Amino acid sequence: MPGDRIVDFCKGDDEHYEVIAVRPLGHRFEVTFRSHRGEASAHYNGNAYISAFR
Repeated sequence: MPGDRIVDFCKGDDEHYEVIAVRPLGHRFEVTFRSHRGEASAHYNGNAYISAFR
């Protein structure tokens, strides 16, 4: 959901993302994230699970 926050552990560093939009695409969803690097989107299956916090 927009406002959720995600921490990804990559190469020993914590990457922090905020969900800013979720858009349905048939059986999939487009999720737009914001981080210190800018904004990006990814597509997920409708039954995908992302561990997030508020």
